[in-house]
Amino acid sequence: MYGTRARIGYTSPPAVTETFPYEFYKMVPEGVTLAITTLNIVKMTDDEVEEGAKMSLDCARLLSKAEVDLIILGGVPLNLALGFKNLDNIMKKLEDELEIPVTSSLTSQVAALKTVGAQRVGVAQPFETDHDIYSEYLQYYGFDVAGQLGAGLTVLDLATTNAQTAKGLANQIVKQSKNLDTLYFPAPHWGIIEIIEELENEHGVDVVSSVQAIIWNALRKTGVKEPITGYGRLLREF
Repeated sequence: MYGTRARIGYTSPPAVTETFPYEFYKMVPEGVTLAITTLNIVKMTDDEVEEGAKMSLDCARLLSKAEVDLIILGGVPLNLALGFKNLDNIMKKLEDELEIPVTSSLTSQVAALKTVGAQRVGVAQPFETDHDIYSEYLQYYGFDVAGQLGAGLTVLDLATTNAQTAKGLANQIVKQSKNLDTLYFPAPHWGIIEIIEELENEHGVDVVSSVQAIIWNALRKTGVKEPITGYGRLLREF
């Protein structure tokens, strides 16, 4: 039987979801499985995001019927559309209704950044540089955004983008930013986990990616606590 240690439910925003499940199974220990629903995000318009945020709550209810051990509301833009200042209340209400622990992509990433001791954060994200939803919530949670660059991709580009694109952005951010202590890669649907330790060793900073943070939070919440090597200090030490 699969999922003998933990079954993780995830509401995935992209209509086509490819990278997240692949990287999930590369990182998690044996006996941990993923139950996934996909929403309808293609162009990430305001209307898509608003509708996707509402759908994520219905998908959480669907996942509860599959009796998963934890539900993750995926997608920071969708989490923000629910109102990030009220997100904890929304998750608590869902937990009470479904009787299953509920967390979110945003919650996981903020917790991961705090855990590694991030203060001055450089953001390397896959979309246009002016798609800056990140400064708002990072500053709200007490982080200083030292720099931010985007790769200019679309949602449908994410799965086929080489990790060296993300590495190039990270290198530019480190070069341009003073006293940077953490590189942060939002969006768990472009494949960057292979460069996490490379960047940590090369630049002497911590690296937090969204997929790594989501998996770290999900494992710890379901009692899977052994160190995982190869994907950065977050999973190895905490």
